[in-house]
Amino acid sequence: MVPGTFLLPIGLLVTGWTARASVHWIVPDITYIIDAFTLHGPSALAATNVFRSIVMGFGFPLFAPSMYNALDYGKGGTILACAAIAIWIPAPFLFWVYGERLQNASHYAKRST
Repeated sequence: MVPGTFLLPIGLLVTGWTARASVHWIVPDITYIIDAFTLHGPSALAATNVFRSIVMGFGFPLFAPSMYNALDYGKGGTILACAAIAIWIPAPFLFWVYGERLQNASHYAKRST
């Protein structure tokens, strides 16, 4: 998960700066999340779906059209990459430090003996 947290903002930058007609379509497509988190692909996809459902499904339509009209795709993608850096890079370290406490607080988590 840790290497993937650094690859996600890179992928957002690549996608943002290559999402134009002059660049072949495969370039932005190579940044799929499953490629960033190869060993933990199912967990990464689950986390991505939760994040996408909350932020992209609700919040993104509120600001995205104005952001991309004002900044274009490259700069808009850079802003999203910076947000990913601020959110996703600390996440695995926080889970590393507080993960056991979170698991013990859950009534549904499996306890290791």
